[in-house]
Amino acid sequence: MHHNRLQTFTHSSPIGHWSVSVWQPDPRLAEIIASMWFGEGKVAYQRDRILPSGQSQLLINLGPPQYRIEPGPPEVRVPFNDVWYSGLHQGPIDTEAPHGNALLGVAFTARGVFPWLGERMDGLSDRIIALADAVGDGALALRERLLNTSSLEGRFKLVERWLISRLRPRAIVHPAVRWAVDRIAASGGRVPIEELAVQTGFSRKHLGNLFQQQVGLSPKSLARVHRFRGALEMLNRSNGEVPWAALAEQCGYYDQSHLINEFRRFTGLSPVELAGRDRPDTGSVVLR
Repeated sequence: MHHNRLQTFTHSSPIGHWSVSVWQPDPRLAEIIASMWFGEGKVAYQRDRILPSGQSQLLINLGPPQYRIEPGPPEVRVPFNDVWYSGLHQGPIDTEAPHGNALLGVAFTARGVFPWLGERMDGLSDRIIALADAVGDGALALRERLLNTSSLEGRFKLVERWLISRLRPRAIVHPAVRWAVDRIAASGGRVPIEELAVQTGFSRKHLGNLFQQQVGLSPKSLARVHRFRGALEMLNRSNGEVPWAALAEQCGYYDQSHLINEFRRFTGLSPVELAGRDRPDTGSVVLR
């Protein structure tokens, strides 16, 4: 099925059957949103692990409960029923969807949430919060309207209108932060942070403070996530083999042990363990 703003992809394999529909956002949201998507189906595995992406997510559950697993010990299963915001993460998130899923998501760019939420971002990194806690019950009312809207196109347009109506003209990302975030992304996280500071004309400390307030991670932490994502993309293309030298060289790691440590930090797995596991998509891995 193809609509000029809507594309749907289906997956059917031993690990499950599902579809993902991707919506091209309104141009007014172009600086803010990386993608909008709706996924539904049933997986054949018990648990997957979502890997850090350099994006944060608004997640609206329109189906059966899903569960986030807090590692513990003891391990805790936290039910996810309505609307959540998942901040910029520097570690993995484990989830289970035993009853199937129907989930609408908005992926924000690293500098996309501040203009929309209008509050300090450093309190939201590495956290998942019920969105009603951050924006009031408007988020729950939005979910009700979505449940009463049958077409996918109608659902995406509702979410867009809601997001546009919430943009805060006063919460504008500082031009130096915009530039530096985009430069980090374009360089795959390899631009030296000192160079960013020099080019913006700010001290490293001042630029770091602006980042904490408007992005939620320091420039160095955001760059580490981008380097990891670059390495993950190479690994995804390598058919189960680990191209050690190329990974370390192209993604700016000093050596193999630095690379392995970074992978463990971001995924809880070594590159070899990751390469050997089933992957529902490029940003997640089957645990069991």
